[in-house]
Amino acid sequence: MTFDTAELVKSYPQVNLKTGQNLTELFQLLKEKYRGQAFRIDVKEAEGQKIVLTWYQQRPSVEAENLNKEALALARSRAYDKAIVLWRKALEMNPDEPDYYYNLALVNLEMKNLNQGLELCLDTLRVCPVYVRAYFVLGSIYSKIRQFQQSLHFLREGLLLQNSNILALVNLAAVHSIEKNYPEAIRIFERVISLSPKEPRAYLGLGKVYMAQNDADNASRCFKAVIKLDPSGNLGEIARKSLRAFTPAEQHSAESRNVSAGIEMNDENVEELYAEGFQYFIKGDYNAAIMAYKKYLGIKPAESDVWASLASCQLRTGRVKEAADSIRRAIAIAPNKPALFKQAAIIYDASQMPAETAEAAQKAIDLGKDDSVTLTLLGKSHTLEGKHQEAVKFLQEAIKLNPSNINARFHYALSLKALGQSDTARQQLEEILWVKTESPLKERAKQELQIP
Repeated sequence: MTFDTAELVKSYPQVNLKTGQNLTELFQLLKEKYRGQAFRIDVKEAEGQKIVLTWYQQRPSVEAENLNKEALALARSRAYDKAIVLWRKALEMNPDEPDYYYNLALVNLEMKNLNQGLELCLDTLRVCPVYVRAYFVLGSIYSKIRQFQQSLHFLREGLLLQNSNILALVNLAAVHSIEKNYPEAIRIFERVISLSPKEPRAYLGLGKVYMAQNDADNASRCFKAVIKLDPSGNLGEIARKSLRAFTPAEQHSAESRNVSAGIEMNDENVEELYAEGFQYFIKGDYNAAIMAYKKYLGIKPAESDVWASLASCQLRTGRVKEAADSIRRAIAIAPNKPALFKQAAIIYDASQMPAETAEAAQKAIDLGKDDSVTLTLLGKSHTLEGKHQEAVKFLQEAIKLNPSNINARFHYALSLKALGQSDTARQQLEEILWVKTESPLKERAKQELQIP
């Protein structure tokens, strides 16, 4: 592994690299941090302000490696259970072989066994702290389950070892963007573009940051770059939709926009209405967004995405019945979009309509939207309808995908309790109290546990 000395100084500010003695101290710190189960570890200075760390391990036995090769072949054919058995046997022979832990981690993540996958990635790093891919997988998974501080930690640690990994840099910038650390997100996205000028994900992420800052010119520039780089792909489509939010209306005064209601609508005026609605939406002025979207749909009623945006605003302002009507209009226009059925399930859940929630969530899953939230909506609706065996199945899957999903855990506990599994239900309720996320369900969990 080759480290950039300047980057190391940020991690070890106590070391003054101007003296040879402190350079020796830095070498020792690196050895301690990255030793793991190494047979030998060497650190030396290299040209160009670099430090090279070499990590040596014992060769695995021939028998263990044969088991590993057989397990890899089984995994490629999706015979995951059989592959896991072989990797476990290989680890019994060579318990310090990081590849076996990592391969097990990937298979468990593929099987949606999230906790096991995370633990096995951590085992990989315990044995081999320079196993850079494990850092990046952990960073990505923790981001998906919205544990952003953990995600930042592992992405940064991985980038210390491999500072030009494009996907890791994109993920790191995206997490900073979610955390609203916009200057750092911009800095990292721009670095990705300098390393890989044709990387559309960097331009898209950068465009979203500028959009959040209401910087129309820079956002438009980035979205146009995405469309040029990925004209027929999903990223290009996302950029096209985002670009609509920044029409020339963004440069008009509020007074001139208000006048538009009284003049004949042309295509440019209509797009200005969409842009106004979007701008009001991201600013949280949902009532104004509703007015703009309704005007737009009065002229162009066949836009499923705009009906869905209108439904989101109506739900946020408590107009649940209107939101349900709007999302039905969206689905009628685009009946094969799973995201619309997921949104419908969210709206029906807010309307306390479990049968409709279940139907919409199941349709979303059938179309490929089987994420933790959708599975929770389906499982919760079964819990509310008293279909506890069905509920348990879907809620278990939701928790596997996101162990911090309090909603899934709470209704899972209710169904377990109804099925007479009181001890397991109690364990799930206690888990809710340990989750860092704040939620009203914590109080309900206490009530179920009869905690004052």
